[in-house]
Amino acid sequence: MSIKLRLTLSNIAMIVVPIILFSITSFLLLIVFLGDIREMTNFLPESHNYHKTKQEDTILFLALKEKSVVNPDELMSQEYLQSLSQDLGALDSGLMIRKNDEIYFSTPELEKLNTKKLPEFGTETSFRSLEKVGEQTFAIKQHDFFLKDASKVSLFLMRDASPWNKFVRTFFPILFGLCILILIATNGLLAYFVSKSIIKPINQLKTAAHFIKNGNLDYSITAIRNDEIGQLTQSFEEMRIQLKESYKIQKQYEDNRKELIAHISHDLKTPITSIKGYIEGIRDGVADTPEKRSRYVQTIYTKAMDMDHLIDELFLFSKLDLGKVPFEFEKVDIKDYLTDYFEELSFDLRKQNVDVNFQFSTLGNYVVFADREKFKRVLANIINNSLKYMEKDKKELKITLHSTDKNVEISIADNGPGIPDDSTPFIFNQFYRAEQSRNKLTGGSGLGLSIAKMIIEEHNGEIKLESTLMIGTCVTIILPHNTFSEEATS
Repeated sequence: MSIKLRLTLSNIAMIVVPIILFSITSFLLLIVFLGDIREMTNFLPESHNYHKTKQEDTILFLALKEKSVVNPDELMSQEYLQSLSQDLGALDSGLMIRKNDEIYFSTPELEKLNTKKLPEFGTETSFRSLEKVGEQTFAIKQHDFFLKDASKVSLFLMRDASPWNKFVRTFFPILFGLCILILIATNGLLAYFVSKSIIKPINQLKTAAHFIKNGNLDYSITAIRNDEIGQLTQSFEEMRIQLKESYKIQKQYEDNRKELIAHISHDLKTPITSIKGYIEGIRDGVADTPEKRSRYVQTIYTKAMDMDHLIDELFLFSKLDLGKVPFEFEKVDIKDYLTDYFEELSFDLRKQNVDVNFQFSTLGNYVVFADREKFKRVLANIINNSLKYMEKDKKELKITLHSTDKNVEISIADNGPGIPDDSTPFIFNQFYRAEQSRNKLTGGSGLGLSIAKMIIEEHNGEIKLESTLMIGTCVTIILPHNTFSEEATS
């Protein structure tokens, strides 16, 4: 259930539930005040007693009203007024007559009333009107008229309505208070449960964010609902996983940087130490013959060339890593390119007793966009890496060229010792060597395959490696046919 729907239902419940509870409470209170209600019904138009009483007291009131016109003197006589007492008692009513501002006649039950609270002359009414007189409430019928001497007379036919007043004073404050309590309780409980269903997962998110802020990326939260907060929780968990992966990558990157510095220090210090030793030998006269001095100088030159090569590799790797190496892409028929390359390389390979086998189909489309010099660097790095580890009498390199509708695949396989499975995923990392001795006779700089991968990626291509121990290693380069536009090559 979504939060929007939950809040909508909660708002509806805040209206419906109090109404239902209020109705139930009202019914229960009606039962409690049943006696007062029965007494009160005499004043309600719906009751039988009301209609009966209304008819009788209306007849009496109209008779008095008529007499005030036909024979007001008789109406004002004490004997006549006293004679009405029996009829008034049967109707539970009382009669009061006010002449000018003085009470002229009053039945006994009305004698203690505060007459100053009676309606003023001129407010005549012929219907049942509830009026509060002093501390009591009466249903009053009032008729005003003038005597022959111009005296103002007000006739009041009154019936005690205190049960209604008592009922109103007692019942409605209780009902109002209960209504307020029901509203507070209902809205409070609904608000509590709805807010709890929202605040609890938000607090979980807050806790998870606190852990992440402090560097703990292992604190996991699970979305148990499918509403907006559940979706937010799921997104937060995916973000945590991505942050954790990014942190691992960053840590690996930092470790690689530290390893890079350590490897550079090692690979530079070894030839420098060797050069220092040979120079000291020449300076101290250890190389006391021309042949020795010539051999020492040649060794120094070789070590210097190794350092120069390493520095060049480092410089190229750094520029590729920063994207600062310019590429000059052009259309290249990779079949012709490889044919020429291996023809140039064949003399050196024969001296190393390496048998080269280049296979391709003449019907394939081998045109790609490539930087000739950079791609030659890739081939040289891969082949040199293969030759360094070959210790067999018969060394073999098998190059296979295959074309598809979208790509050209170049596979370079050797019959070397192979690479262990645990080293294969890291073989293209900078300074990584499957042979960990870092022997300069075999290990190289450790940057060759990393540089090859970065160059191929600049070609929008892919490079991968498969290897089997004691059988050999195969490096596959995949280049797309149409990666760059004609304008990019002009």
